[in-house]
Amino acid sequence: MRTRILIFFLLAFHAASAQYFKNGDRVVFSGNSITHNGDYWHNVALYYATRFPARNVQFFNGGISGDVASGMIRRLQSDILSHQPTHVVVMIGMNDVNRPLYDPRRRNEPGIREKQQEAIAAYKRNLDSLVNLLLAAKVNVILQTPSIYDQTSKMASTNNFGANDGLWECGEFVKSVAKKHKLPLVDYWAMMVEKNKLAQSADSTATIVGKDRVHPAGPGHLLMGWEWLRTMKSEPFVSYMVIDKTTASSQEKSKFCKISDLKRDKKEISFTMLESALPFPLRADQQAALQLAPVINDISREMLFVHFIEPGNYTLYIDDEKIGTWFSGALERGLNLAGLTGTPQYRQALEVQKHMAEAWKLEKLLRDMKLVEHRFAKDLDAFTASPGASGLDSTNIKRVIAYQKNKPREAEIIKAFAEASVIPAALRTPVPHRFRLVKE
Repeated sequence: MRTRILIFFLLAFHAASAQYFKNGDRVVFSGNSITHNGDYWHNVALYYATRFPARNVQFFNGGISGDVASGMIRRLQSDILSHQPTHVVVMIGMNDVNRPLYDPRRRNEPGIREKQQEAIAAYKRNLDSLVNLLLAAKVNVILQTPSIYDQTSKMASTNNFGANDGLWECGEFVKSVAKKHKLPLVDYWAMMVEKNKLAQSADSTATIVGKDRVHPAGPGHLLMGWEWLRTMKSEPFVSYMVIDKTTASSQEKSKFCKISDLKRDKKEISFTMLESALPFPLRADQQAALQLAPVINDISREMLFVHFIEPGNYTLYIDDEKIGTWFSGALERGLNLAGLTGTPQYRQALEVQKHMAEAWKLEKLLRDMKLVEHRFAKDLDAFTASPGASGLDSTNIKRVIAYQKNKPREAEIIKAFAEASVIPAALRTPVPHRFRLVKE
């Protein structure tokens, strides 16, 4: 009884508290390559699309690979504020610490410690200026500490040991700026150090970031999205479905759903359920994160409770599809349907994810063009005339070649991206489903 009272209290609290982004908000996530990649904050955008299907919140990519705080200041008007944002989310620092200064071959270089400190001092000055400029522009600012450089994994790649300590110092400064201006803060650094240590307790070569010790893969980005959502006290419940004796008493005890046509006998319980949201869908490459954090429990609780149920095993059917079989006790305690990938609700959420992923492909084309223009502005004509003779690395040569191809089509790509970013209401809006629990 106490547990149920606590759950209802939490539901009431979450229902009463507004989510951070409201209808009509325009949000720019700004930063370096980790933001340019977009995966961590794409999880935030996917959460809003599936959790609040009627809410229009637009997300924009303001990340450029290799960027630093001073670079963000230079492109503030043209690439960040140009989106007319209501909110700007800032994460920068990975490049500002100047990781090559921590190369083990330079450990005994005269003045190396001073150079490291100079880099961090410049970062602090530039970040402070950036935040002041954003506040002067009358936008809501959300600060994030830098993600980690993995200097603890025993993997074979070169370890610029000490870079992560520099990032910690950057993060501590971000916290002080957030405190000074009373700004929201998401602390990735502390969470990622903790989860990385947990992963390495079982395998010393493990990492929640990539083999380059910098860029997270799917699990790391999911953990960052999870940290963002839980820090912002985002609604964890997709729905809270309670099947009681009658339709009326069931509806009274439920939240974020509409129950109708409840029928019960000793062999079968059936009802129609319309939930207000969809579960949060995961990709296969994100699954490893679930071993490190209670992601589903924290951001995607699609709970089904069945009261007054006869003891025994029951098979759940949704729209006549067999979902699984559970003992009555598990149904009484509550079943989180969001962890079941075979439900029609989950499949619908996957279609929303698929639709958004197509838009993100176009987003990448646009961001790569911005990168070339921002980073190579002085030599752009020479680079585009002869990319192979530019002295750039292979990755940036490919970007310059792609720029040559895509720049003439920029207006067309922008239009296609804007159209693809609109998720059709029929795709994202939950629909009623018929549930049946059949006693075996």
